[in-house]
Amino acid sequence: MEYKEEYIKGLLFEKMAGTISDGDDTIAEKAIADIPEIKAYWLKLKTKMDEPGAATFLSSLDEKAAWQKLSPKLADQKTKPLFYRNLKYIAVAATLLIGMPLVWHFYADKGSSHGPSPSAIQTNQVYLKTSDGRTIELNTDRNINQNGLNGQARANELTYHADQATDADQATLYVPATKDYKIRLPDGTQVWMNSASTLKFPYNFNQQIREVYLTGEAYFEVAHEKKRKFIVHTAFADVQVHGTSFNVNAYDQVSFSTALVEGSVSAVKDRQLIDLKPGEQVNAIRDRLTKQPFDAQELLSWRKGLYYFHNRSLGDIARVLRRWFDVKVVFSTPDLAEQTFTGEVNKTMPLKVVLSNLELSSGIRAQLKNGILIFK
Repeated sequence: MEYKEEYIKGLLFEKMAGTISDGDDTIAEKAIADIPEIKAYWLKLKTKMDEPGAATFLSSLDEKAAWQKLSPKLADQKTKPLFYRNLKYIAVAATLLIGMPLVWHFYADKGSSHGPSPSAIQTNQVYLKTSDGRTIELNTDRNINQNGLNGQARANELTYHADQATDADQATLYVPATKDYKIRLPDGTQVWMNSASTLKFPYNFNQQIREVYLTGEAYFEVAHEKKRKFIVHTAFADVQVHGTSFNVNAYDQVSFSTALVEGSVSAVKDRQLIDLKPGEQVNAIRDRLTKQPFDAQELLSWRKGLYYFHNRSLGDIARVLRRWFDVKVVFSTPDLAEQTFTGEVNKTMPLKVVLSNLELSSGIRAQLKNGILIFK
């Protein structure tokens, strides 16, 4: 795949600000993995995020003033960056460019688009985007008949067939924050998708191989076929399957993991290949794959709307809160994110109840205001 440097750098700013779409995020992650210069640039941006004294910066950000500082630097550029959409994020990008400290945070934009513009579709709903640009909302029961794609969508599951589809026909399933969804592929494979995840797949698998592309987290029950292996591609590594049940977490390169429940899978990263047995998982550590046992109750609890955590950092817990409750998360000091806790989060409970339980069990104070969750 060829990359234009300015285009990718624009995506990195969007990724840093939390405004990037899932499709563009996949492109950005692939570029980071493939090109050393892009990876170095991304690490430099992330370093800016960790600068001290920035915890209160975002809330007091003067978007217009930041834009005035940024605009002269862009005047001579022929290619417009991709972060022109919102002054708040322009200002965030401006601080990166001019060296000002950025707030240390995990940022999920509540109004960010996942594919089509908000005018085309409600971004807080599960939807399908076809290769010809059509979008199909899946939040209610409906029959689907779109250019060779036929099936039945229910509020929590999509089943389809595509007898007349060509090899080029493909679609992407978008599951936004707060939602989860199940899809049954034409070969009988079932996929349960966690919040803030996307799955790209062909209408029909070809004769040699079955391939899908995942961003986020999903649990797979792959239909067994001796002649056609099943591959889950992610931005960090690939998972090769022959018929099995397993979980893949690929929200980003740092958190990549795949855990085998039954059957057999292999995780492939560059020239490294690790075979798994049931009860084993592969994790990403510094661009390498490592194998270890896992607790199925803890790792797979998300399918029941629960997140069990044992000695997990508040930063890890915050990522789940961000996806499950669609909030922005800010820490008053970076060291708060490193503190570890044990407990659970119930997705069906109001966020205020979840936060109250966290405060009682940990002593951490949390404030929710205008969609921003601040840990103190």
